[in-house]
Amino acid sequence: MRRIIQIIAMTLILSSLTCVYGADKVTVVVDGKQVVSDPPAVLSSAGSAMLPFRSIFNALGIKDESISWNSNSKSIEIHNGGQYIFLMIGNTGALVNDSLITLNTAPYIENNRTLVPIRFVSEALGADVQWIAGSKTVVITSKH
Repeated sequence: MRRIIQIIAMTLILSSLTCVYGADKVTVVVDGKQVVSDPPAVLSSAGSAMLPFRSIFNALGIKDESISWNSNSKSIEIHNGGQYIFLMIGNTGALVNDSLITLNTAPYIENNRTLVPIRFVSEALGADVQWIAGSKTVVITSKH
């Protein structure tokens, strides 16, 4: 009986790690140009394509001075023109201007990089997002 409990416990631990770390690689293309990042984009277990936040924001034309990382609260703020976006690690609630949005997947940290949901970030900045399932590719057309 004890052995069965150990096997069940280990299975639960491994499956929870797979939720975040056992993800599939994803290709991201913004305005016809492939986004290269370290770590590369991945598909989370919840089905959200994730990418390091600076990689996706920079690819969408957001300059570094418009992006703030708060290591104490583990949060990201973007002030771009009249737009405001707020995300927090481990939290599925996000702010876009004055609207609270619920995310499918919370931002998380992997290998000292903060990954955010690509679709949410892109659409919050007015971009069009297409998912090509066969090749696991996110195609983003920005507003500029």
